[in-house]
Amino acid sequence: MSARGGKSGFGRARSRLRKAGHWARRCLRHWLLRVRNGEYVFLLGVAAVVGVLGGASAIVFDLAIRAVARAAWDLDLDHPLLEMLRAAPPWKMLLVPAAGGLAVGLITTFFVSEAKGHGVPEVIKAVAVHGGKIRGRVAVAKTVASALTIGTGGSAGQEGPIIQIGSAIGSRLGQAIGMSRRCLRTLVGCGAAAGIAATFNAPIAGALFAGEVILGEFGLAQFSPIVISSVLATVTMRAWRGAAPVFAPPECGFAGARELVAYALLGVACGLVSLLYIYLNDRAQRLFDRMRLPGLLKPALGGLCVGAMALALPQVLGNGHALANEAFAWQGGAVAPLALAAALLLAKMVATSATLGSGGSGGVFSPALTMGALLGACAGLLAEPLLGAHYGGTAAYALAGMGGLVAGSMLAPITAILMVFEITNNYAIILPVMVTAILSTGLVMKLARNRSIYTLKLDRDGIPLLRGSTPDLLSHLRVRDHMDPVLETIRPDAPASVLMERMLASPAAQFYVVNAADGLVGAIPLGDARRMLLSTPAMLRVLMAEDVMRRDVPTVTPEDTLSSTVAKFSTSGLSELPVIRSEADRRLLGTLDRNTMLDAYQDEILKADAPSALTGSLAALSDSPVEIAPGVALAEWNPPADYDGKTLGEAQLPRMGLHVLLIKRLNPGGGMETLLPQADTVITPDDSLILIGPTHSIPSVR
Repeated sequence: MSARGGKSGFGRARSRLRKAGHWARRCLRHWLLRVRNGEYVFLLGVAAVVGVLGGASAIVFDLAIRAVARAAWDLDLDHPLLEMLRAAPPWKMLLVPAAGGLAVGLITTFFVSEAKGHGVPEVIKAVAVHGGKIRGRVAVAKTVASALTIGTGGSAGQEGPIIQIGSAIGSRLGQAIGMSRRCLRTLVGCGAAAGIAATFNAPIAGALFAGEVILGEFGLAQFSPIVISSVLATVTMRAWRGAAPVFAPPECGFAGARELVAYALLGVACGLVSLLYIYLNDRAQRLFDRMRLPGLLKPALGGLCVGAMALALPQVLGNGHALANEAFAWQGGAVAPLALAAALLLAKMVATSATLGSGGSGGVFSPALTMGALLGACAGLLAEPLLGAHYGGTAAYALAGMGGLVAGSMLAPITAILMVFEITNNYAIILPVMVTAILSTGLVMKLARNRSIYTLKLDRDGIPLLRGSTPDLLSHLRVRDHMDPVLETIRPDAPASVLMERMLASPAAQFYVVNAADGLVGAIPLGDARRMLLSTPAMLRVLMAEDVMRRDVPTVTPEDTLSSTVAKFSTSGLSELPVIRSEADRRLLGTLDRNTMLDAYQDEILKADAPSALTGSLAALSDSPVEIAPGVALAEWNPPADYDGKTLGEAQLPRMGLHVLLIKRLNPGGGMETLLPQADTVITPDDSLILIGPTHSIPSVR
């Protein structure tokens, strides 16, 4: 008896603990839902957390790179890197980058494929296609793979990986607390901003990069959280590393208007070199993709190529920050001849393309800054003897080149201009940087058709990019699904009097003039026909349909998208457009009405907003039932522990007149998902059921 009593007491205690846990989880879920009713304020708090985590991740990533470099080269990155690499034996300089590439190949082949390359295109794709969803394991894999690539000497920067790492943190955190798709995209931008800001000690440039490159928009609702993340990431990094800038240019400035010509030419040169950088990076990736080698060996081959180049020019190894700082100090003919500077520029470009195109993990941002500094220094060395006293210094041209190459290769002029300003804290060089950045960007936009080093592959793969805050909701809808085959036609030689009689008897807003083969010749809108009412009967018998018709009526085909018809409606002012078979075959098939197009657009808006609207409505139900009709209410119900493990059929709610509309359930990642009920759906401890039924029955289950 005592044993049974003890067992019974243990069972009761276990049941009470289970109910207490169920109650605690329910309270937490309700608190989150109530807080998220003011989702924007909640978003700002989450953005702050993302900023701190992004800064901490940048610290961990930097420590990982140092650890790999110390193990691979037996050096500390606090010491001059180039001098120590030059002292390394040739076999080590050749094989260490290859060994790092082999390790990266193992990670990207067997664990996380997203860890290869420079990472930013994957983030842009996640924002544009997947609603900002990024797998959490990407952050870990990217940290390890990029640390191996950069630490063993691969020619890549650490900003691309930390952008992807920060974005993965923002996305995973947003998914865990069930943020909406739009807020999730914003949190991805917050993570990207935190990564750039922490890496370069540049909070303004980090925030602008996230808006300009990742999200493609600067709306206040998106930009404010991004700024918070960027600032907190910078503060976190400064607490560990201090406020010293990544680059240390000497004093320089803008000597006068005569230099504008030199800077304009530098801007054009930056645009052309940016195009070459974009092209080489893309071609290298396509070349390695076509190679008949196991995927895990390709990064090793890329590392071997970089190591071979380093035997002649060891400066190509690493992110290039030391090389950029050297370029600031070059003077005319004293330190680095133009031929060596040009060779370093081309070698760094090829080494970066080989590293990342083969599948190595790293960024293209830091190499772009280094190449820009080299190109600018070359321009400065050429301009110095021509300008004489009107020369602002080699460092000024190197900084302008950095801005120009970043702006051109990434189509991010605002980010480039503000980053150079934050690097130098020197307002005097802003004008030259603006000139080079804008000219470089304009040239690349014209010649590369608005494709940057980040978006070229996405564009080639046919991935639609969400640029701006108003996505094209009609791009997937076809005219054939919304056209009306009923229409009014008339021959060109029909008298105007016949036309008037038919128009008065028909509800059609437009008549179409067709030839004997039913090919479209023109259209007569009802508004144009009104002018004939003032004509005499004799004139109406003389005039013919072809005399009063419009010949320049825009047409559409069944395969056109509704998106393409918007501009045609706007420019023509017509209430409907004729639908023809094709431009070669102008046989008339029907019409597309403006109101039909607008209705379709409204439907798409409702579809896009329905998930967030439903979430908000369900959140409101957690406080009290909502009476939707006299005697009928909608309510949210958390089943007690007695219902755990039962199916909806076994719960027998219809006996009380109640029916389950939806089930809200926490997924394994901690986010909230909505399920459609079935009779065999099993009730779990954390479920919330959306019920509809008689108002008097609701309290009996609450």
